[in-house]
Amino acid sequence: MVIILGLLAGGLALKGAGDRQVAAAKIAKIHTAERLAAAEKKNAADAAAEAQRVKDDAERTTRAAEVTAIEASVKTLAEKDVTDKLLVGPILSVKCSPVGSGSTSDLTQLTSVFECFAANKDNGDGTQSGYTFHANMNWSDGSYTYGLGKANG
Repeated sequence: MVIILGLLAGGLALKGAGDRQVAAAKIAKIHTAERLAAAEKKNAADAAAEAQRVKDDAERTTRAAEVTAIEASVKTLAEKDVTDKLLVGPILSVKCSPVGSGSTSDLTQLTSVFECFAANKDNGDGTQSGYTFHANMNWSDGSYTYGLGKANG
C-alpha cells in the first residue's frame, strides 16, 4: 500500500510538472505571438511614415520647380516691359521669395504669395537694383498669377 501511495504521489508530481511545462510553453507562445504582432505593426507604421516622407519630398521638389517657373514667367514679363519701354533693361535675373510666413516647404499651405526681384543693374558692390514683381501660387491646382508691383497682403 505504501508503495502504491508512493507511486501515486510520484505520478501526480510528474503530471503536475508536465502541466506546468505545457502552461509555460503556451504562455511563451502567446508572448512570442504578441511580440511578432507588435513588430509587424511597427514595421507597417515605419513603412507608412517612409512612404509619406517620400511623397512629401516629391511635393517639395515640385514646389521648387514651380517657383523656378514663376521666376521664368516674371523674367519674360519684365523683358516684355523693357521691350515696350515701360522698364529699363536688361533684366539680369529674377528671384522670388515667399512673403510673410509663407514657405514652399510647409505642405499645409495651399497658396503662397511671392515677392520677386527683377534685377536690371549690378551696382558693383555686391548689390543690385531693379524692379519688384509679385506672384500668387495656388499649390492645389498648380496655377499662378503674377505682375509688376508689390504683393498685396
